[in-house]
Amino acid sequence: MNRPTLSRAVRIVLAVLAGILFHFALRLTPWWPAAWLAPIPLLVAAFHAGGSEARLLAWLAAAIGLSSNFTYYLTTAGPPAAVVVMLLQMLLWGYLVGRARAAVLARPAWPAIFVFPVLLAAFATLIARISPHGTWGSYAYTQMDAVPVIQIASVLGAPAIEFLVALFASTAAVAIYRGRQMERPWLAYGLPVVLLAAGLGFGELRLRRAGIEPTVKVGVASIDDFIGGRVPADHAEAVWRGYDETVARLAARGARIVVLPEKIGALSEDEAARRQAHLASLARGAGVYLMVGVQLNHPHQKDNVAWLFSPAGELLAEYHKQHMVPHLEGDLTPGNEEMVRQIDGTPFGLAICRDMIFTSFGRSYGLLGVPAMLAPAWDFYRDAWMASNVAALRGVENGYAVVRAGRESYLNVSDRYGRTVARRRSDFLPGSSLLADLPIGPAAPTFYARHGDIFGWLMVAASIWLVFVQPAMAKRSRAAYREAQK
Repeated sequence: MNRPTLSRAVRIVLAVLAGILFHFALRLTPWWPAAWLAPIPLLVAAFHAGGSEARLLAWLAAAIGLSSNFTYYLTTAGPPAAVVVMLLQMLLWGYLVGRARAAVLARPAWPAIFVFPVLLAAFATLIARISPHGTWGSYAYTQMDAVPVIQIASVLGAPAIEFLVALFASTAAVAIYRGRQMERPWLAYGLPVVLLAAGLGFGELRLRRAGIEPTVKVGVASIDDFIGGRVPADHAEAVWRGYDETVARLAARGARIVVLPEKIGALSEDEAARRQAHLASLARGAGVYLMVGVQLNHPHQKDNVAWLFSPAGELLAEYHKQHMVPHLEGDLTPGNEEMVRQIDGTPFGLAICRDMIFTSFGRSYGLLGVPAMLAPAWDFYRDAWMASNVAALRGVENGYAVVRAGRESYLNVSDRYGRTVARRRSDFLPGSSLLADLPIGPAAPTFYARHGDIFGWLMVAASIWLVFVQPAMAKRSRAAYREAQK
């Protein structure tokens, strides 16, 4: 087949276009259609380029796209880590595009279309397992505003979202490049269409079948002022007084549960005892279940905990955060125990902020059959949308609603389908609050919660086959054919 070759200038323009689309797809508040479109011009340019140039084009597009988050990485991780994160992601996109190009150019066979989506899903699975940042940065989160798309996570996990999005892009790019000049075109293009229709159709059906569920009124409140060691005592008391007044106001409006943010203040042992007694009295006086995040400074260790009080003023739980922010919380001791507590006969799971970016953590509560999670949090302003939706996707995967009280973030309540029930920005004194009807669905683990990353590990196995085994078999077959012709 004689294929027209795009000029180098056109190939660079396509890579820049892809980078612009990646910029909107990969930022902390992504535009979901951009994630479907961004790989298409990049793959088309790579198919018309040499191997080295294809990698350079991918690096260019990735650099443009990832630049939207570079200052965020500088702020949260520091310059060395920010550069390393950027370079690793650029190298990954270069590898994905390079392998997809090699497969498509090697032979016009239908499996070539699947190399890009399979590899993307496989790497997502591996990164989620080994990264100290869990699933943060996953391409799946680009789709959180496309609610039907994310429902497939309840069965196959977040990698299935990435697979569907990448499959669309790969199929479109190959169709532009090869057209009908494919072996078994009905299979090459028909199978992706069937899989895409099945994935999106499942999402629509799942949402349509979502019935009216019983609800419980929850209040969420946040004051962005942090009570640290250098904060004047009168200001610290003003913050605590602000929470007292907000809890009482939410209770008067019907809240049965009130969730406050992570690490409202850093407390010594004596201060912790006094504050715990005060909060118990507050919960008792308001007649609510009250969850409060604080830092406990013991003589020999520091803990990031969340206290849950009953309407009777009893301390029902002291949950210890399990996943600390590297470097920023390096002096805190992580916990190692999931906690479930009954609230008016319904089991609620307890978490703190960063715990919810880890799929294994989210699954543990799915297997425990909780219909809702309570999660105090503290974010970085810019990542408010992303942090809230990362937690919401754990709810989709495992079948529970999430109440997340973020400081310097959103107060966010989502249902088990990932739909936002209520959302409001946090604020400094006098703070911000919301009241929402939290849907309490059936306490039943999803397929993903029960079986885990079967699909993700299948993609890892498939990637090994597509990248190593199948090309080696094809090479031996061609060699045997040439030998037989001699």
